[in-house]
Amino acid sequence: MRRFLTSLFKCSQNKKIELVLKKENHNPYYFKGTKLIEPYMHLEGKFITINAKAKDSIVEGIRYLDAVTQINPNNFAAYWIKGKGYQALQRHDNAYFEFNKSFEIEKNNPDVARELTIECLDLGKGKEAVSVATHALSLDNLNVGLIGNLALAYLINGDTDLADKRIKEAIQADPNDKINLRLSEIINDVIVGKRNRPTRYDEIKL
Repeated sequence: MRRFLTSLFKCSQNKKIELVLKKENHNPYYFKGTKLIEPYMHLEGKFITINAKAKDSIVEGIRYLDAVTQINPNNFAAYWIKGKGYQALQRHDNAYFEFNKSFEIEKNNPDVARELTIECLDLGKGKEAVSVATHALSLDNLNVGLIGNLALAYLINGDTDLADKRIKEAIQADPNDKINLRLSEIINDVIVGKRNRPTRYDEIKL
C-alpha cells in the first residue's frame, strides 16, 4: 500500500500535490524542495525579506523535504536545508531541531556545525553553543567567522574571559572583519560593566 505524506501546515485554497513516500521520489522531491527554499536562505551577506509569497514557497519546500527525510532519514543535507527554511521564517525552535538532526548524521561538515551553533545562540543555549562552535572550529581552525562564533558562544554562556581571548584571536587573524570588531566592542562593554551580558543572540546587533 502506498503511503502518503500529509502537510504539517494548514492547507491553503490551492490544492497541494500529495507526496508519495516511494524511493524513486527521493531525488525529485529533494531537488524540488531545495529549489523552493534556496532563494530565501539567510547566507553570509545575504538577507532576504520574507513576504507572503516567499513564506508559501519555503513552507512548500519544507513539505517536500519532510517527504525526503521520511524516505531517507539519513539525508543530512535535506535536514540542513529545512533548517535554513525555518531559519528564514524565524522559527528558531524548528530550525534548531532540523540542524541538530543534520549534525547527528554529519559531524564533519563545518557548515552543519555552524548553523547549529547559530540556532543555539538564537535560543540561548550557551553551553551547547560552545560545544558545537568548538567542534566547528576544529574542522576549519583558520576561519575567523567560526572563531567569532565561539567567542559569542562563550559570551552568551557567561564566560567573558574566554570570549575576550577568542575575539582577540579572531581580530589578530583578520583586523578588518567588521562583525568581529563589533563583537569585540560588545564583549569589552560587558567586561567593563557598560552593558548587560546578552543571553541570546537577538539581544545584540552585529
